[in-house]
Amino acid sequence: MTAYAAPVTAYQRASFERPTARSASRSARRLHAIDTPEARRRRRTLAAVIVAIAVAIVGPQAVAGDEPTVPVAFDTYTVAAGETLWSIAADLTPTGDDVNETIGEIQALNAKESSALQAGEQILIPSLD
Repeated sequence: MTAYAAPVTAYQRASFERPTARSASRSARRLHAIDTPEARRRRRTLAAVIVAIAVAIVGPQAVAGDEPTVPVAFDTYTVAAGETLWSIAADLTPTGDDVNETIGEIQALNAKESSALQAGEQILIPSLD
């Protein structure tokens, strides 16, 4: 009976051979290329971006309070012709209180920076209760 050996492939031959100086220098170059200042800068930038994304996701939850917010009571009011924010606030402000505070509340409720109003416009006013 004759025994035949299977042909050895290039892959098998490469796994049995000792590394040559050429292949060793290639791997050293690859290792050196991983640790260049540019690669370190990229890794630091990537780490900073990942941390920023994590803070953006988790941050608002970390500072959110557990206590419920106080609900703001308000009514809607339709502006009549000739009315100004001052006249509306003056009617709402109790005697002795500052009308400017009421104007500030109305502007905050309506997200208005100016006091300009138009006839027929509906605005939110502090509750009359």
